[in-house]
Amino acid sequence: MIELREITVEVRGQPLIKDVSLDIQTPSFHCLIGPTGCGKTTLLETIVGLRKVKKGKILLDGKDITHLPTYLRGFAYVPQDAALFPHLTVEENIMYGIRHGSVSDKQSRYKVAMEIVEILGISHLLKRKAVNLSGGERQRVALARALAPGYKYILLDEPLSALHKGMKKELWFLLKDLQKRYNLTFLMVSHDLEEAFFLADTISVMIDGRIHQTGTKESIYSKPKTEEVARFLGIKNIFSAQITKVDSNRVSVYCPELSQTFTLPCEKSLLNNTFVKIGIHPESVKVEKDTVQENGKKLSGKVERIFEKASSYLVVFRPYNSRVTMEVEIPSMEYKELGIGEGSHVSLVLKESSIFLLDGSQ
Repeated sequence: MIELREITVEVRGQPLIKDVSLDIQTPSFHCLIGPTGCGKTTLLETIVGLRKVKKGKILLDGKDITHLPTYLRGFAYVPQDAALFPHLTVEENIMYGIRHGSVSDKQSRYKVAMEIVEILGISHLLKRKAVNLSGGERQRVALARALAPGYKYILLDEPLSALHKGMKKELWFLLKDLQKRYNLTFLMVSHDLEEAFFLADTISVMIDGRIHQTGTKESIYSKPKTEEVARFLGIKNIFSAQITKVDSNRVSVYCPELSQTFTLPCEKSLLNNTFVKIGIHPESVKVEKDTVQENGKKLSGKVERIFEKASSYLVVFRPYNSRVTMEVEIPSMEYKELGIGEGSHVSLVLKESSIFLLDGSQ
């Protein structure tokens, strides 16, 4: 297990990583996501040993490795640019860690390395110089080189960011296969939400040098803990609300911007709040054609804008007599069946199970 204990890292005299604590189980696939410049790469470099810790500890399987040199820490590391040796062949790059490292059973590791080469589909590239590889080939070779010496902890810094979507998806499946086949622990930095949710068992969201939330991908998306996390996940339907009634771990909240009251489960930390915020997932709202304003849980209004996406439509909706708008995501087939357009009068059916609470004091 990788354990980070209140890690603080300074860059040019300023704290970029601030009191980060995190546990990564073995074996597993953990993704660290967050906006550009939030400190993801710096944290990965710190774990590997390329940056010094100002405060805190790094433990690997219970052993304090905070001040060990990089080559003794027990990690394989794939930086964003792959960092292959351009003057060496693919085979020489892959075998470098076996031939020049401290691997005890080199013959056995060579056999496993060739197995990995086969899985990654790069056997035909072994004699080619690394300088002559395409982007996708470089990333496959970098992965093979990282896995060849037999490390069980693999740290990846946005290794697929420069690849087109088709190539990315192909490598997603390969990464999942490698992780399960060899019982590996991956810690991967990514800014691609689809990539993170496809690959990860658990996810940490990092914003401004701090971990805001860690959990399963399902819990992260369905119940963001902070408004910053919700907005990073692309959820823009966030509205102010007031708690009007508390009953055990459920609360009734009134949202003046939507003129609606909802009864929702509530975290204990929010039970004493008066003012909160509610978030609504855009893809979980049901749209119905409507020409007459209705009351109750249906929210009636008008379609202002429509944007076509790859497999869905993003509809911007404004409730009657309201200054706010909502985003609704509708699958393409359902959208075509609805037959709506800009200016259409519709009703939204808001499912309370798709609404989450946030601290309104932030």
